[in-house]
Amino acid sequence: MKLSHLVSIACISFTVAHSRWACPEPRSSSTGIKSGPCGSDYNVFDGSTMEVSPGSLTVTFEESIHHTGAPFRISLSSDGSDDDPCVLLDHIPHNDCCIPLMPFPSTYTQYSITINIPNVNCERCSLHLSNPMTDKIGNDGAPSGIGCTDPGSCFSVYHSCTIPFKIVGDAGAVERADYTCPDIESYNKDWPTVWEGDNMQDVDASTPGVYRRESSDWDSEYNTLATAPAQFREAAGGLCSGGEPPVAQVSKTPDPTKQPTNPPTLVTPNPTTKQPTDAPITLLVTTDSPSKQPTPKPATESPSMLPVTNQPTTNPTTIMPTSGAGSETSSPSVSVQFTAPSTASPTTSDEQTTASTTSSPTSPSDPLNVSAASTEPQSLISAAAQSKYVNKSYLLALCTIARMLLL
Repeated sequence: MKLSHLVSIACISFTVAHSRWACPEPRSSSTGIKSGPCGSDYNVFDGSTMEVSPGSLTVTFEESIHHTGAPFRISLSSDGSDDDPCVLLDHIPHNDCCIPLMPFPSTYTQYSITINIPNVNCERCSLHLSNPMTDKIGNDGAPSGIGCTDPGSCFSVYHSCTIPFKIVGDAGAVERADYTCPDIESYNKDWPTVWEGDNMQDVDASTPGVYRRESSDWDSEYNTLATAPAQFREAAGGLCSGGEPPVAQVSKTPDPTKQPTNPPTLVTPNPTTKQPTDAPITLLVTTDSPSKQPTPKPATESPSMLPVTNQPTTNPTTIMPTSGAGSETSSPSVSVQFTAPSTASPTTSDEQTTASTTSSPTSPSDPLNVSAASTEPQSLISAAAQSKYVNKSYLLALCTIARMLLL
């Protein structure tokens, strides 16, 4: 056999598969059935049946080849017959998100939708899935087009049917043979009637059995229709996995406005965590008469030579220029208190000291306690800048001091 023949066969095999039921289980594993409603398995209701109850039931189906805007329809068969089905949900929009690969089922686009099973008694019922290929009808499938009908003018439609199941109705149930199919619009009165068509334009989806290219957004986590009301998304029935957890079971993020706030007091950190706590910066500046000029005293230790340590401190920091002892004129008195961020044991308000006009001895555990004998503001800034604990707020305060000393 020639290679071209093999390629042709592979291409034909690839293009005949499209959609099928996932849960309930399909009668046929084929995704390429084009003779409705069930292909060669028409009216085959053999085998044991599972049992379902009337009301909400989550079901799942899958698509093996992408067809942009091709919608879906779900119907309920008669009891033991695929004839005269009742439409349960129409105009289910397509999910245009993905490009599945037919040879690889793990890539198939998954759909999960919750339908409403009528209150009937049925010994052997089945669900029918119809998928008209509106991507093949050209301008008729556009938002302004006439669409196609199924059954009718939609010339390419794919089908799948589930294995039979038993519906056990309540005391008010009727036999499936006596059940009159409801008006689909009133049966799903909250179901949207407008979807997204070509070029993201609105497309009418209000007429049962008339289809155009209809798409919408589907949730990537639960495979549910994100734009549908909650009753069509929430998991129900317990037959199939899928659907979203009921709203009451979804953990919601508390309202930020209702979160407790920290009181405006110092909070003692856990010593084992050593979390730094930023304390307020207190700046206290006092000056004498500006007419008095200071008499500088020779510095015994340059501020730039003061020891610098990487150890954090919990003591207040005082930076104060002093005048010479016995001087006839007094200098402006400047006192600044900083409470540095603490990474060691927590401090309390009793351990904080107030601003003082006397200097404190310098120690390795207190790198910012600088007693400057010189009145040169540049020296003060240079000394303070050696510590890695001096941030922009500290430098701003030092610049303020320097400006006052220069006045």
